[in-house]
Amino acid sequence: MNPADLPTPDDSLKQDYSLLVDELDQLIEKLSNRLQDTIHCAPGCSSCCRRFSVLALEAAFMAAAFSGSEYTVQAQESSTCSLLVKERCTLYHCRPIICRTQGLPIAYIDEDNEQIEVSACPLNFSEDYPFTHDDLLYLDSFNSRLAELNLRYCRANGLDATKRISIGSLVSGG
Repeated sequence: MNPADLPTPDDSLKQDYSLLVDELDQLIEKLSNRLQDTIHCAPGCSSCCRRFSVLALEAAFMAAAFSGSEYTVQAQESSTCSLLVKERCTLYHCRPIICRTQGLPIAYIDEDNEQIEVSACPLNFSEDYPFTHDDLLYLDSFNSRLAELNLRYCRANGLDATKRISIGSLVSGG
C-alpha cells in the first residue's frame, strides 16, 4: 500500500491519539525539567534520528501532514531519517511517539528477568549514570495504548495491524 493512500483516521481515533500524545508530552516535559542539567538535546541534535518504521495509524497522520506539501528529504542510501533536512525534522509537529521520547532515559519492564531495563542516550547519560525511579520514562502503558489505537484503525480500514510502514516510504510515496 502506498502510504499516501492510507485512510484518514476517524474523529474518535484522532481525539484518542491526541490525548495519548498530550499525556506523553506532559510527562516528557516534567521529566525534561527534572533532568534539565543532564539532557543536552536541542534543535540540530539528530544523532538518534535513524531510519525506522511506524504503525499504520501514525503513518496515516504523518502522510496527511505531507499531503499537498513539498519536502526535501535525505537520499535513500543514508542511514539517517528521511525527514531530516539540515539536522532538523521537517515534520516535528507531527512526529511519532518514538521520536518524542528520544534523548530521555526510557525504562522497560523485563518481566522474565524481573528487572527494569533502561535505554538512554549516551550523549546525555554516562553508562554508570545513577538513575532513580523518578528519572525514568516508562513507555509500556503508552505503547500499549498506541497498539490498541492502531488496532482500531486497522480493523476499521481492513489493514494488517502488524504491518509497519517505513518513514522513507512516507516521503517517497511508496
